[in-house]
Amino acid sequence: MQIHRLWLVVAISLGLLAGLWFVSVPDGTLSGDFWVWRKALIYLTGVLAMGSMSLGVMLAARPVQIESALGGLDRFYRLHKWFGVTALSLAVVHWLLEVGPGWLTQLGWLTRPARPPRAAEVVTGFDPFRDLKDIAVDLGEWSLYLLLALVVLALWKRFPYRSFLTTHRLMAPIYLVLVFHAVILIDRSYWLMPLGPVLALLLAGGSAAALVALFRRIGSTRKSVGRIESLARYEENAVLDVAVRLETAWPGHHAGQFAFVSFGDGEGAHPFTVSSAWQNDGRLLFSIKGLGDYTRTLPHQLTVGQEATIEGPYGRFDFAGERPRQVWVAGGVGITPFIARLAALATADHDGDIDLIYCTGAPSGTFIEKIGALAAKAGVGFHMVVAPRDGLLTLDRLAEWIPAWKESDIWFCGPAGFGNSLRNAMIGRGLPAAQFHQELFEMR
Repeated sequence: MQIHRLWLVVAISLGLLAGLWFVSVPDGTLSGDFWVWRKALIYLTGVLAMGSMSLGVMLAARPVQIESALGGLDRFYRLHKWFGVTALSLAVVHWLLEVGPGWLTQLGWLTRPARPPRAAEVVTGFDPFRDLKDIAVDLGEWSLYLLLALVVLALWKRFPYRSFLTTHRLMAPIYLVLVFHAVILIDRSYWLMPLGPVLALLLAGGSAAALVALFRRIGSTRKSVGRIESLARYEENAVLDVAVRLETAWPGHHAGQFAFVSFGDGEGAHPFTVSSAWQNDGRLLFSIKGLGDYTRTLPHQLTVGQEATIEGPYGRFDFAGERPRQVWVAGGVGITPFIARLAALATADHDGDIDLIYCTGAPSGTFIEKIGALAAKAGVGFHMVVAPRDGLLTLDRLAEWIPAWKESDIWFCGPAGFGNSLRNAMIGRGLPAAQFHQELFEMR
């Protein structure tokens, strides 16, 4: 699914929920004064916030059954992020609608209407919607403050990944508290209206996903265990090849897919592309670039024989295009899915016309020789762009090598900024957007 269509998923989801709310409000609700509208909008923003958060939590549980429809797990996480930011934004508006008019009344800018006298209520028995109301209000407010802090940390790219994983796990209990807040405080008449069943399903699905996350069962049925068989380091471009020999079942993978890998060091699982083709021999290869604080330490921490837990495979970067010609563009460590595909093509016949362009700022002679040999064996054209020597890859240079690029499927893996720049340039010169394939390899 193209990136702009992911925005449509968010917009359509919000539109459907807003529409269900609109047909569920009591008659006359939307024809009153400011205070009546305020109450209605408090319910609307609450419904939209909880609906968005529920969808985000369900996506975080990695329901692979809908992976193909969305175009890969990378799209899951992009949608998860957008639903999360949307939910937080709506929750803040919800809170402002609740407390803001009180502030304005204290300043004398608004006048709260006098409440008509009511007969004293006779309290009998335990009514959770009455007796737990104050608790639900307080818990909802404090949960919002925590949610705001956690989302800011999640969006702060310099926040260490290990700490991000730890703090992000708090989202599950916070969500469950907010479900309690919503169920207790929502107008009970909504449950009998068209909105009720849909909201109930969203809250139930989100709660189930939150419990799966809380007990750390996400992806538990897709995990395999193995041991590091060999390690090879390419000093010039800071790439570490980690070969793993599996000891438990692996479903197999397609070239271009990735997995979450944990080396039992307390860091948590990181997503790495599988850079080997599946040969039914129980072996996986990961080419890991030393880009962050953690990956830079791996050459000094990993040892042959060390246990590794692999969860996957995931992703739909599968080279399945409608055109016989393909152009592959790799930036830095983005070469890994193409290495896996080259290895697969080297042992199988194919009729396609393929060119691979590898762009790097720190070339390793040994690593490049390995890729060149695989490309020759697979019958794939191989072009190198070394940034310090050649400058950055431009569309003009690509067109010199591959004049028929407009009639090709373009597969890109590398830095997001590089990919977006190339994509915009190609679309600007007439390439249909559907012909440019790019994985959104950012999991936060």
